[in-house]
Amino acid sequence: MKNDRLRQSDRSSRQAAAAALETAFRLLARRDHTSRELAVKLRQKGYGRVAIDGAMARCRELGYLDDMKTATAMAGHLVRSGYGPLRVRQTLSQKGLDDQVVENALGCCGDEDAQVRLAGRVLEKKKPRLAREADPWKRRQKAYRFLAGRGFAPIVINRAIGDV
Repeated sequence: MKNDRLRQSDRSSRQAAAAALETAFRLLARRDHTSRELAVKLRQKGYGRVAIDGAMARCRELGYLDDMKTATAMAGHLVRSGYGPLRVRQTLSQKGLDDQVVENALGCCGDEDAQVRLAGRVLEKKKPRLAREADPWKRRQKAYRFLAGRGFAPIVINRAIGDV
C-alpha cells in the first residue's frame, strides 16, 4: 500500500517535470528569457520548485537557456534602438541578470566616442521638434532631458548636444 503511493507520487512528479519542461520549451521558442523570467513564468503556471529546477537545468544543458547570450542580445537591441548604457544596465538588471553578466553585455555600448555618435543620431531624429523651441537655452534643456531619459551619461550628452 505504501509502495503504491510512493510509485504514484513518483509518477506524478515525473509528469510534472515533463510538463514543466514542455512549457519551458514553448516559452523559449517564442523568445529568449532570462533564468529568472523563465522561473517566474513556470511558477505562475503552477509548477513546483523541483519541476522548475529540472526543466531549467535541461534547458541550460541543451543551450536553450543562456543568460549571457540573452543579455548580449537584449543589450544589442536596446543600443540599436537608441538607448544609452545607463538605460541598458537598468533594463538588464530588471530582468534579473547578475551584475557580472550585465557588465559583460554592456560591451556592445562601445566607448565614449561611440556613445556620443549614437546620442547624436538619436538627437538628429528629435531636431525638428526641438527646432520649434525658440529659446536656445530651453531647447538645450529639452535635448539634455531627452538624452538623459534614453540612458546616456551627462558627459556624453554634453558632447552630443554641442550647439543644439
